[in-house]
Amino acid sequence: MSTFWGECPFIFLNYNLLSEIVSIGTALPQYRHRQKDILQFMLQAYQPEGDDRRRLELLYDRSGIAYRYSVVPDYSFTERSFYPATPDLEPFPLLEKRMQWYEQHAAALSVQAIEKCIEGCLAKDELTWLITVSCTGMSAPGLDIQIVQQMDLQPSIRRSSVNFM
Repeated sequence: MSTFWGECPFIFLNYNLLSEIVSIGTALPQYRHRQKDILQFMLQAYQPEGDDRRRLELLYDRSGIAYRYSVVPDYSFTERSFYPATPDLEPFPLLEKRMQWYEQHAAALSVQAIEKCIEGCLAKDELTWLITVSCTGMSAPGLDIQIVQQMDLQPSIRRSSVNFM
């Protein structure tokens, strides 16, 4: 189990002569969770004992991560929207629920990141390539199509999607 949609980056590449990164835009999901809270969530859910508990605590403590962002509010114990309100998280959410959340949130975060990225650099109708990368989820017809539609991008924009890599 992991938090998902932690950060949604978008990078604009200029392909006129040589490829170069000229701008980067990011968007963060609305829920900011302390790493310590996520550890407590995991300890409650999995109830590891002995060395397993110690390893998990060390992993979270030594990661160097103070906060994580997610569309899932559950990790800070403020509310339960994604996982069941049972101590062991059973019945664990099915893949279908995860993909529903992905479809509901991924495009909006992507659009925010793209808009920040191109702001002051170029107009959206100047975009020639849209490359989406996601290890979190997949939807049909696809994140790239959702972005093109939501941003009213040129239908002729070239698109590539890398999923689950």
